Amino acid sequence: MKKYEIMYIINPTVLEEGRDELINQINTLLTANGATIAKTEKWGERKLAYPIDKKKSGFYVLTTFEMDGTKLAEVEAKINIMEAVMRHIVVRLD
Repeated sequence: MKKYEIMYIINPTVLEEGRDELINQINTLLTANGATIAKTEKWGERKLAYPIDKKKSGFYVLTTFEMDGTKLAEVEAKINIMEAVMRHIVVRLD
């Protein structure tokens, strides 16, 4: 089991209840694939470095988890098709 972080940006047009539901959806997706979630931090709405889909801000979320790396591609593929997630990145921690 290796430690990873996933940071994703949620579309700012998604309301607060929808954000919480999306965060729970992603956490459930991770745990369903064998991840152990250490913590999830909501960083809040921040200005983007460059516009994405004509949006100038986004809601940032950082989740730290432990997982077997073989299932990571499957998780990323499912996050890629979520319309409310504008961008995401997964980083392995040392």
